[in-house]
Amino acid sequence: MRLHWQEQWYWQPRHAVSRPPVVEVEATEGAISLAKLAKAPLYVAHVTAKGAMEAIRDAYADGYPIFGETCTHYLTLTTDNLAKPNFEGGKYVCSPALRSQEHLDALWGAVKKGYLNAISSDHCGFNWKDNKHQGKDNFVNIPNGVPGMGDRMNVIWTYGVETGKISRQKYVELCCTNPAKINGIYPQKGVIAPGSDADIVIFDPEYEGVFTNADSLQGVDYSTYEGMKQKGRPDKVFLRGELVADCGKYVGRSGTGQFVSAKPFGLCYE
Repeated sequence: MRLHWQEQWYWQPRHAVSRPPVVEVEATEGAISLAKLAKAPLYVAHVTAKGAMEAIRDAYADGYPIFGETCTHYLTLTTDNLAKPNFEGGKYVCSPALRSQEHLDALWGAVKKGYLNAISSDHCGFNWKDNKHQGKDNFVNIPNGVPGMGDRMNVIWTYGVETGKISRQKYVELCCTNPAKINGIYPQKGVIAPGSDADIVIFDPEYEGVFTNADSLQGVDYSTYEGMKQKGRPDKVFLRGELVADCGKYVGRSGTGQFVSAKPFGLCYE
């Protein structure tokens, strides 16, 4: 279907219609069945649908090593974002697609109760002007993905901790400890302890601001959370004991990153 550019905004939600929750639920249930048959653990990434979350929850409750995670944008954005005019909705085209408020609310309950045990960014930074506009006449040609790695911690604190949806302790567990365990880099990462890397964040919960691409280091021309209110931010960030961020600004040195080799058989195998 080809549409005039000025009309395209109205059809942006078709992206979500073309990727309905039932498809995600069916795929998740099928993967769980195969994992049970193979007696293997399963980690389902980017869960967006209530039914998919419930399938993971029920399998784990039955004693199977079935786990899942969701992403920052699935906890804060809905299909309403896809309906923004003047092709603004194209900024929010990602896969799985954004869902309705019902699914968003269910995901918050799931991360709070441990049915989903990690929150990732699923960062995929396409430029809106050049890349996303490839689909201005046909939504199927819009590159799927949104930027979000740089905003993940701040968004989840603002709309999770500050709203009372999750505790500070759960925040650290979902954003730091569990991802390190699942990906086999714990206890080098994900914990402050003797022998671990001295990766430390000193968080300022009193900071107030607005998410904007002008303050972003993500290297793309838009922010997924542009204009949304922000409460709290990292005041200082230490990487292996070295200060790399101060008052929201990067002050580190190029070339200080190190490859962290993941060990097999992480949390999902315990």
